[in-house]
Order: sequence, then structure tokens, then C-alpha cells
Amino acid sequence: MSRYARLLIAPAVVRLVTISALPRGLAALTASALQVAACQSTAPPPPIAAVTIEPESIEVVVRGAVQLTAVMWDASGRSARGRVVTWASSDPSVATVSAAGLVTARLTGSTTVTVTCEDQRATAVIIVFVPMGV
Repeated sequence: MSRYARLLIAPAVVRLVTISALPRGLAALTASALQVAACQSTAPPPPIAAVTIEPESIEVVVRGAVQLTAVMWDASGRSARGRVVTWASSDPSVATVSAAGLVTARLTGSTTVTVTCEDQRATAVIIVFVPMGV
């Protein structure tokens, strides 16, 4: 037969302790590995202060592809990850960009790819070309 007792160790941690009856009337306390953070912060992450695209410009052969990466920072200069970003191409007939930042070259020309995160934007220039002799 077991009985459970909750012990308040600190304002942010609760431990569950199991009290077990042993043969011959001896009792033992065994602490379970359960800890609950009762006071976790629910504050929103700091807003994005800056965003850039890596690389900022690139040349891609027709039907080629290149991966762009959005890099974001908060006002303290700390890298901000896991934020929602939106990608767009100024001329999808030249090159398209996926939701993950993958640019696919379609026709010769140039286009600007924009990434937006919160109220911040960055751009990269994509030049699409046909290799010599093709």
C-alpha cells in the first residue's frame, strides 16, 4: 500500500514523494523523479530588431537551386531562432522561393528575394544565367 504526499520545496518546484509500507512495519520514503516547474515564464520572446539573408547576392544557373538562410537578432544582439518568416520573390518568372528559403532559378534575369520576420525585412539579389556554350 502506498500513500502520496506533496511537499512544497520551493515556489517553483513541487516534488512527489511516495510513502511505502515495508514488511514488519518498517516504512521507507522514496522520492519520485517527478518535478514540476510551477512558475515558468510565459513572457513573449523579445521582438526582432534585425534580419539579414545569407548570402546577400548569388548567381544561379537556369534550373539550378540555392538555399537562402534568414538570420535574426533581438535588440540585445542575441540570435533569435524559431521565429516565423515569410519569403517572397519580386519576379517569380525568373526565380521562385519556397517557404523554407529554397530559391529555384527559372529564366535568365534577376530578381529580389525578400524575407520578413515580424516588422523587419531583408533582401537578397538573385541573378539567373545560362552558362556559356549551352
